[in-house]
Parts: sequence; C-alpha cells; structure tokens
Amino acid sequence: MRGGSWLDEAVPFAQWLEADGTCDALEMTAGSSLLNPMYLFKGDAPVEEFAQVMPPAIRLGVRTVGKRLIRTYPYRDSYLLEDARQVRAAIGLPIVLLGGITDRAGIDRAVREGFEYVAMGRALLREPDLVARMEADATTPSLCIHCNTCMPTKFTGTRCVLVDRGTTRSADWGQSSSLLCATAVRASPGRVPGAVPAAAGADADSGG
Repeated sequence: MRGGSWLDEAVPFAQWLEADGTCDALEMTAGSSLLNPMYLFKGDAPVEEFAQVMPPAIRLGVRTVGKRLIRTYPYRDSYLLEDARQVRAAIGLPIVLLGGITDRAGIDRAVREGFEYVAMGRALLREPDLVARMEADATTPSLCIHCNTCMPTKFTGTRCVLVDRGTTRSADWGQSSSLLCATAVRASPGRVPGAVPAAAGADADSGG
C-alpha cells in the first residue's frame, strides 16, 4: 500500500480480524523494516555497520546516501504503547505489546494497560537470561543500549555485537545463527499458542 496505513485505519482492521474469529492474538507494530527501519526500532541508525556487510557496489551506495535515507528516531521505553493503547480499547482479542520493553517496570505497565503479552527482541539478544533475572530481581536493568548494531548481523547470524565472549556474563551467547524468532513473554494469562514465560531467543527484526 503506497504510503502505508495509519492508525485510524489499523483500528477497524483489527476489529475485522477479531470478527473473523481466526486470530488468537494481535501484535502491534509500526513502520517498515525495509522502507523506514528506524521508525520501527528507534535509536541509533547503524549505517556504517550495514555498509560493511554489503557487496562492494552496494556498500559504496550505503555509505554515500545511507545517512540521508535511513532516518533516526529517539528511543524511549514502551515507545509503541500510545498507539497500541488505542487498538487495545477497540478490541477484546489478546494483544502482544512490543517496542522498548526492556525491564520489569515496562512489563508491569503493559499488564496494567490491559495487554496480555509483551514481546522482547534486542534486549534478549544482549542478555538471553534477562527475563529469568527480572523474575529473581524486579529492579534488574537491561544492558541493551539500543545502538541497533545487531540489525546488520541478520546477514551473518543474528547476535549482539557488544557481547564479550571473554567475560563470564553472556560469554557464549549472541553468536549463533540459530537465534531466529522474537519471544513473546507471558504478561498475564492468555491463549496465544507457543508463548512462553521465559525467553530462549530473539530476532533483531522484531523491534523490541
């Protein structure tokens, strides 16, 4: 669809999906990972890192015009909550909230706002055991700094490039191409098949 769709179009579309009766849940997202990737992800735009993984001819083009084409948007926690809240008010289906969910406070806020699940992406690439540590200590912060340098690694094996394999913490994580899918973390009882209460993997394309 040229120009994409807007929130006032997404709300009735969500209602149509609910009326159809074939959806277990909806996950609200925004932007396009191809046309305007940083609107989905927020934070730094890793233009040089993208250039480094491209073939030589494309690499030159990315370095030349990449900063003009790949816009940046400031990161903030729960950055899609305001939009998702409007869909939440319009339907009864379980909804997965994603976008800047990195700590227990963000999960608790999602529960209070009526969301059954949250999705985490980049924070789990940085620390696959983050959910387990938040369960043990609700004040545990995420080490993800939203630099988005994980995004270009989808071409070579999705991982957090800041993980130091020489340390005891996260020493052998984030280097496997088997990390393929974002994890939906159970925020409160729902009925989404396959959603789990702890995390096993993540994908830099999830926008979490």
